[in-house]
Amino acid sequence: MRLNTKHIFLLIFCFGVVSTSEAQLLKKLKKKAEKAIERTVLKKTDSLVAKKTEKTIDGVVGGEEGDAKDNNSKSGNIPIGTEFSNPSLENNTEAKKAWYTSDLRVTSYDKDKQSDMVNYFDADAVAMQSNYKDQRTGQPVTSFIDSNGFFISYSSSEGQYTKSQLLNMPGMNMMAPSMMGTAYKLPVQAIYEAMEEMESNGLAVYPFMHVDFPFVLKPDHFRDGMVSSDYIESQEPCRNNMGCTKFNVTEAGYKGSYILFDNEDRLVEINVNVENDPFYGSGKGKIAYFYEECEVKVPKAVEKKMLGQDLLIKGLNPNKN
Repeated sequence: MRLNTKHIFLLIFCFGVVSTSEAQLLKKLKKKAEKAIERTVLKKTDSLVAKKTEKTIDGVVGGEEGDAKDNNSKSGNIPIGTEFSNPSLENNTEAKKAWYTSDLRVTSYDKDKQSDMVNYFDADAVAMQSNYKDQRTGQPVTSFIDSNGFFISYSSSEGQYTKSQLLNMPGMNMMAPSMMGTAYKLPVQAIYEAMEEMESNGLAVYPFMHVDFPFVLKPDHFRDGMVSSDYIESQEPCRNNMGCTKFNVTEAGYKGSYILFDNEDRLVEINVNVENDPFYGSGKGKIAYFYEECEVKVPKAVEKKMLGQDLLIKGLNPNKN
């Protein structure tokens, strides 16, 4: 699949933070994918895109620390009296739990904005909670994504949580992980193959974006003959001095970029150091993955659809009932 389209959604800070350098990157990505899907949908989903994806590639390129502490606390900014319900888990439960096997805390840090972002992924609930600061208002925000790819956030104007599945539509759900793989210098073929496997198992395709990568990428993907020359493999201590496998990126302009796996072959870090890339500009950043117990309770939410959304989805994916 060639990525020659032009309007990818706004790509952490793990779904939460946008810096000045991020904004520049997003504009470039937006131009690069402009014809990916109907413009009417993109106009309607701009606000959702900003909340979910504009923080992803840019949060890494604009960040640095990567081991951010959660200033909003694990409970997040959830209104008192919120009711919780996770109906998406009732759909294809066995396949979802077979794919998502570990709880995760995923962190990143935005150097320019000095703001943290933390994602908590609960494998039992197959759902993710994201805590971050809204860069427009400066207020703490907590959002959620469930196993069917619904993005869930609190609407202060409606006084309730609302959810939308627009960002997991055919086309959109493939573009973001493809672009992230390219930006992070990951083995894109492995990302495509996992995408196909997700679809064949009836799963939402990369609903958790970069938080899906630990369930996809293994060291052998970087050793594959098609891409092995793109990396230099080495062994080094990391996290409590365990023996880790490091893949340094060899591409010009990415000196200092690497991907790290622990002694159990689990993805633990994606580090990016970009200089004058024609699409992504310059910057440093790190996504850090921590395998620790997390609990996510999904708020009960009302689905919001744009006019004609169901027909559009049917047109984009006519073979799906």
